[in-house]
Amino acid sequence: MIKLLHVIAIGALVSSAVYAYSIKYETTLAAEHLQKLKAKTQRERDAIQVLKAEWQFLNRPDRIQALAERHLDLQAFVATQVVKPSDIPNRGPKVDTIGRKLADLGLGVPTETPKDRKTGATTPGPMQ
Repeated sequence: MIKLLHVIAIGALVSSAVYAYSIKYETTLAAEHLQKLKAKTQRERDAIQVLKAEWQFLNRPDRIQALAERHLDLQAFVATQVVKPSDIPNRGPKVDTIGRKLADLGLGVPTETPKDRKTGATTPGPMQ
């Protein structure tokens, strides 16, 4: 009887040691994974800072002005380019070309709403 208890106690001791080792191993793996994620996050933050610095460098007003002068055919503003609102011609009347085509085809007249043959309702009834 005592030998059986010793075997059970030794088995429990070995199984608890294996369980503790597996927990320690999983914890070590999780800690390594966490460190990798922290390092990756820091690399991404550094990359974002570099991109922001590059963006600021590319958006300098003197650089944009030089690019505009080189690639765009811009001219200085002349006072004669300004007109009074009364000098702008009025728009013509709006023309409904689709409505005109429908009227020519005889489809411009509104039709009666279809009714259900069974109930006489104009809207669909409940699904059955």
